[in-house]
Amino acid sequence: MKNNKTNKVNVDELINKAAKEAAKETLQELKNSNYIKNNLSYFRKVELILLNYKMLKDAVNQKDEDIEYIEKHGLPQKSGSIVIYQTGGGNMSSQERYIQLIEKYKLEKLETEREIRRIDNALDKVKKDKYYKIIEFKYLNSEDHVTDDQIAEELSVDQSTITRNRKRLINSLKTILFPESIKEFA
Repeated sequence: MKNNKTNKVNVDELINKAAKEAAKETLQELKNSNYIKNNLSYFRKVELILLNYKMLKDAVNQKDEDIEYIEKHGLPQKSGSIVIYQTGGGNMSSQERYIQLIEKYKLEKLETEREIRRIDNALDKVKKDKYYKIIEFKYLNSEDHVTDDQIAEELSVDQSTITRNRKRLINSLKTILFPESIKEFA
């Protein structure tokens, strides 16, 4: 009887091990064939968030304009660009479409505003840093890509000082914006 239990445990372990290996191989195959994009690092995610910060603020204004336009002019009769997913059967009245679209835009605006507040809170936590200007020059105030050399020249410091402190600040923001990023080191 004991031997049967031992065999069952060994078989279960072998099945689990084979399943994990198959999953790893499948995932790697999907990544290699570009069906799954490699995840961005948290560091790069923070950089992209900061680079797109101004556009997030513009998106809030755009939603306000969209809502105002629809409230003033109503919905266009036929629009190929507006896709509304219905949960129930039947046709939706234009009044229902109007309400649904306004609510959708308001929700998108709220979500974007929440993301902007999250970013603002993170930036506030590093704003007193001696080298915070690096973040402003590199990510927030520039329409063009500014190099570390250009920032070093602007701040009258060595380029390595800029690079080192930029990375340090981004890592601080990474921990604030993505606390789960700490698991990268575990």
